[in-house]
Order: sequence, then C-alpha cells, then structure tokens
Amino acid sequence: MNIRIAKISDAENLRELTEVTFRDKYTVFNTPENMELHVQKYFGLERISSEIEDAQIKYFVVEHEQQLIGYAKLAINCKPESLVSQMPVEIQRFYVHQDFQGRKIGQKLMETVIDWAKNNSFDVVWLGAWENNPDAIRFYERFGFEIFGKHTFLLGEDVQTDFTMKKEIFP
Repeated sequence: MNIRIAKISDAENLRELTEVTFRDKYTVFNTPENMELHVQKYFGLERISSEIEDAQIKYFVVEHEQQLIGYAKLAINCKPESLVSQMPVEIQRFYVHQDFQGRKIGQKLMETVIDWAKNNSFDVVWLGAWENNPDAIRFYERFGFEIFGKHTFLLGEDVQTDFTMKKEIFP
C-alpha cells in the first residue's frame, strides 16, 4: 500500500473512485435525483482534473496493487467564519473503498494527512461530518477532532446538516 499526492495521470481512476465511494456511502439515504445532481456537479473528469492541478487543493490517494482504493481531498486556507485559525486546511472528502475497509487504511491515510499538515505549518485541520453518520464522527474523534459547530451541506437539492469538527495541530 502506498499513500501519495495525486498526479494528473490519476484523474480518471480518481474520478471513478470518488463517485463509487460516495454512492456506496450515501445512495441509501438520498433520492436518486439528488444523488445524480451531486455526482454530476462534483465528480466529473474535468472537475477532478482541474482540482488535481489546483495549488489550493491536494488529493492524497491510497494505492494498492496499482489500484486506487482510498483518498482524501484537502482545501488549503478554506474555513468557516466560526473557526479561529491563521493557517487552516479542510478535509473536504475522506473515503476508503468499501472492499478495503476494516484494514486500518483510513487510519494510515488520516495519519498521513495530519503529518502533511504539521509539516506544512497548518495550525488547524477541520472537516464537515454529516450529523447522521456516527461512524465517521467517532472515527474523527479518535484522531482528536472535536465538534465546534454546524454548517449546511447541499446534496443535489436537499439541504443537510454537517457537524464541523477541528483538530488543532502544532508544527
């Protein structure tokens, strides 16, 4: 298993992984129409490719036997008004393919993301976790994230609520 920053040559495989992991996790909770709107807006090849090339976004990918099996998408210097931070980094997406869950891959990916944030002088790592996803919330809490507020998340046309969670880090 290898964790690395995504390259443009990963775009098509990453696009597929982003869509598959999102659908696997959230299809049962949402209407097909809202899922399609969300997937079309955020998981297209052009969008993923441009994000890989954007200096303000970092994709960390987990590779196993030349296959992408997990990823984290980070946005640099993006924060809600309620977060006090000089150098924040947001984890906008964090997924491991369901066939590879339970193997500590998410743990290794999170450790890599936090180490990268520390090494690059970020002072806070934050994220939004859907309020109805207690497994994800517990996972993040195990790494020292704490809830500091809420924000809305638009999935298609459905307004949902995420807890905002943060972990203060010291380089």
